[in-house]
Amino acid sequence: MTEVPYADLAAEHQTPPARNRLGKASVYAIFVGWTLFAVFIYSRFSQLGDARAYLTGGYDDEASARTYFVTQVATTVVGLVRVDVLAHLVFSLFAASGVAYLVGQARLHGPYRWPLLAILLIPSFGVWASVVGRESLYIGLLGYFMGAAVGYYRKPSWGKWWFAVLCVAGLMFIRAPFGGAMGLFFLMAWMVQRGPRVGLSLGVQAFLMALIAGIVVIAAWPQINDYIANEVLPKARLYFTIDSGTTRLWINIDTTTGYLTSLWWTLPLAIVGPTPAEVYARPVMLPFLISGLTVFFLLLYAIQQAFRCPDPIGRKILVLAWLPAVLLTLIAYVPFGMYNPGSGIRYASCFLLFLVFPWMLRSVVSSRATEVAAQKPYVPYLHHHRLAESTR
Repeated sequence: MTEVPYADLAAEHQTPPARNRLGKASVYAIFVGWTLFAVFIYSRFSQLGDARAYLTGGYDDEASARTYFVTQVATTVVGLVRVDVLAHLVFSLFAASGVAYLVGQARLHGPYRWPLLAILLIPSFGVWASVVGRESLYIGLLGYFMGAAVGYYRKPSWGKWWFAVLCVAGLMFIRAPFGGAMGLFFLMAWMVQRGPRVGLSLGVQAFLMALIAGIVVIAAWPQINDYIANEVLPKARLYFTIDSGTTRLWINIDTTTGYLTSLWWTLPLAIVGPTPAEVYARPVMLPFLISGLTVFFLLLYAIQQAFRCPDPIGRKILVLAWLPAVLLTLIAYVPFGMYNPGSGIRYASCFLLFLVFPWMLRSVVSSRATEVAAQKPYVPYLHHHRLAESTR
């Protein structure tokens, strides 16, 4: 008796993913909505200080090349459109275009779209992603980079490879620590996907990578210690706590050892942002506390999803490339989030999009499986039934 291929039949009759995909128009609408909210509502309760400085040329004398570049772009745009809100929309639409490119490359559909929507709809991301500033430029480039990465995973091509490299260069120019983590991610992902097969389990490869990373840290420890203790921590302490209602004067970490050993509590504090006591003293921070809690639990869920990716290559990319990049990004972010949650929210908006990468990759895996199933010829159930009867 010939068996009926129920699995193939079920795959052929499942709901097409196109019916529940996240549309690009929805992405643009979300960013436009955040721009209008930030300019006309949020600015009444909290300052958009950096955005205003960029628009008015307040950073023209800034020695930093990236700050000068963003200032020149902002002043040029506002000179062309003549209206501040339109200048904000230009930056917002650039960020939206990157996210829309990611959505298209990932074939984002079904349950995989909800984590991205969760990030797009929280104020700690939406406000700073949709106004003039480094953040909107970084988010746009990050969206293009992630889109190129998942596109290369779906169908490798040199065009996407070089596009990803150019995006990494731009990310490193705008936010060097975060961009460096993206560069490491892309290098590791490319090695996993295109490098030689070593025949080792994922656990063994992860252990060897951690061992190599430990050796590199030990060898470069004098430089790392000097950079963190003499540049990062003093800058975070002095610059981000001036004349701010969200200053945490009770935190005083001035050594690399103290910084690393305190990550067990400073890292969650920096991710969540304002504490309940700070929200009680300043109720305007309540939406950002909710946003921070959303991000914190989404991060934990993303890590779980990384280990549960059904595709072996995809799982290795997430565990060996994405997870270390997230760890480096968070470690680099902590000094800017622990001293001042107000400033930290703005810095965190740069990397929040990267937290949903596991779902982007899994969406590609799912859509690829659906495409393969759709290519199989459909044979009606009745035909199989009659064929089975004739062979008795």
